[in-house]
Amino acid sequence: MTGIADAVRRSTELRKPLTALINKGCVPVGGIYRLDYDSAIVLTDDFKKHKAGGVPRGGFLLAVAGENTESGFMLEDQEVILLRVRGTAPLPNESELIQTRLAVVRDAGASGVGFDDVTDVLTRNELQQSAFDCEVLGTFYTETDARDAQIEYGADIDNVVVSARYQVFLPSIEVLSWLASYPEPVDNRDALAIGKVRFAATRRKALVAGTDQADVRVDVSDFIGRKTAVFGMTRTGKSNTIKTLVTAVHRYGSEHKRSIGQLIFDPQGEYANVNKQDKTGLRLLGDDDNTVRIYKVEPNSTDIREKPLRINFYDREVLDAGWSLVSEATAPVNTNYSKDFRSAVLSEPDRNDRSAYNRWGWAMVAFYGLLAKCGFQGSSLPQELIIAAQADPMNAFMAANSGAVIQAGRPGSYRVLTSAGALALAEWVGERPGEFPKWHERSNCHFVDIWSVYKYTGVTSAIRSIRAFHGAQSAGDVGEHLWQDMLAGRLAIVDLSSGNDKVAKVMSERIVTHLLNRASERFRADDDPVDMQIIVEEAHNLFERGGRDVADDPWVRLSKEAAKYRMGLIYATQEVTSVDKRILSNTSNWLIAHLNSDHETRELAHYYDFKVWAPSIMRAEDIGFVRMKTYSGKFIVPVQVAKFDHAMVNNARNTAGLASIDFQDEGE
Repeated sequence: MTGIADAVRRSTELRKPLTALINKGCVPVGGIYRLDYDSAIVLTDDFKKHKAGGVPRGGFLLAVAGENTESGFMLEDQEVILLRVRGTAPLPNESELIQTRLAVVRDAGASGVGFDDVTDVLTRNELQQSAFDCEVLGTFYTETDARDAQIEYGADIDNVVVSARYQVFLPSIEVLSWLASYPEPVDNRDALAIGKVRFAATRRKALVAGTDQADVRVDVSDFIGRKTAVFGMTRTGKSNTIKTLVTAVHRYGSEHKRSIGQLIFDPQGEYANVNKQDKTGLRLLGDDDNTVRIYKVEPNSTDIREKPLRINFYDREVLDAGWSLVSEATAPVNTNYSKDFRSAVLSEPDRNDRSAYNRWGWAMVAFYGLLAKCGFQGSSLPQELIIAAQADPMNAFMAANSGAVIQAGRPGSYRVLTSAGALALAEWVGERPGEFPKWHERSNCHFVDIWSVYKYTGVTSAIRSIRAFHGAQSAGDVGEHLWQDMLAGRLAIVDLSSGNDKVAKVMSERIVTHLLNRASERFRADDDPVDMQIIVEEAHNLFERGGRDVADDPWVRLSKEAAKYRMGLIYATQEVTSVDKRILSNTSNWLIAHLNSDHETRELAHYYDFKVWAPSIMRAEDIGFVRMKTYSGKFIVPVQVAKFDHAMVNNARNTAGLASIDFQDEGE
């Protein structure tokens, strides 16, 4: 009976969660001989390391108190200490071992024989001993000893013992995958196999041991409505990571019947187009503009997914956007005339303030005339422009420029009909300060500030550089179009590859500001927030670190206010230091590839425990090799991110009810 009882007891013990975990192929590599609350020294030897398939720097180890039995390893208590290898540690007799090793090397070299020939078995065993210096990451435990008890995790240990009963195991492939994915999503639909565990650039031991096949699964919901940073040098896989995440969120929305809009600012056009090499691309997630919209300066008229990324600079509904683009384009021209020009205020005043409204009208005459002079096409103005002036000089102008301006009813009131008419009137008035003295007073009107740059090619050439963003037939605000896309749960890609960095910065900031303002309106109205994600590639070109107040910086506003609006942000850049600290402090998910500067890794070291990974981040340049910390993840996990491929696209399409794509012909 005693034997039967022991067998039942052992069987019951082996089914306990953490005991079962250790017995899932984990390999013993040594034992702890020193432990404190933050670190542990693990005694091992070359034979155990070889049998385990190698122990990489940064690798996970599991320390447990218990004993080996014929049935398996039995834990004394249901808790497992998670360790991470930081490096090697000296043994207490290290100086003696060094002297012995020195003698072995000297004798073997002098006699021309192998090392084993000049040592006995006991000496060889002694020389093969070594130790790992490990960081204590935390403790896996169960609150009860029941077989169905839930495994919990604490980011520390709550007791330190000096018992030599702590044995240390290298996780098996299955257990390593469980560790790297902890805690796995409750709903399997929320899981994304983002890649495989990878501890080192050199992968020979991992390939032999099979640990390169340990999957890393993340909870897709971690990336929805939160901030995600993707850092790395050029060609280290940032875009691949973003495509993988965007596709996963798209699939997640379909699976949960949840509308999640995604907006990508694309500075190089790599998201807006199909990749010519592998013929994949995010635009393939949808077949029409109900699902995907791509905003381009020169859209393809045969593809309904492509929309114009243009505004009508003559349309007063987008006056602020047009004036911002013009001001930014001329910013490099640093003359007094250009500074006075940019100081002009074109915000439309209250129509009931006739004096202010008329002064503004004359400033608009100069602005519309400047646009026409710089080649911005468009005959009739979208909205009427009424100005007031004395009859005599205006009659002379109208006689010389038939059809440019007409009377607007009451005496002294005139209507400017076309952009060409605005140009003709501006040049006429500008050349005749004696006849129109009122509009040449800077304190009275911004007309002269704008007209004064007509003859300066530096300013006019700069304005001509943004003509591609003008569309005479464009209606409304691109920002509002994108807001409607977010309401509809579409994937919207803004292709900024045709403009310069200044234009891209102004355009993106204005769009983000518009989305924030619209989301704020819904919040104040107590309406349900709109789920949306904003994705920014080459973020260092758009973010401006430090300089502005929160109210003036839409990216900082996004990091601070977006949580209550359910607006997520994924930003990718080469430089940690280019991102405002207020954004970094509100970032929940981190994926860090190769960085080549200790200036960047020092900044990164302020967050979580990336300091430990700094040497690896600087040394390993492998594409797609990242160190990842997610919102629900308890510790940093090194990952080889999976390559974005056809299967990911078709999986997302099928989930949305669309047919798979035959990629043989796509993109040709």
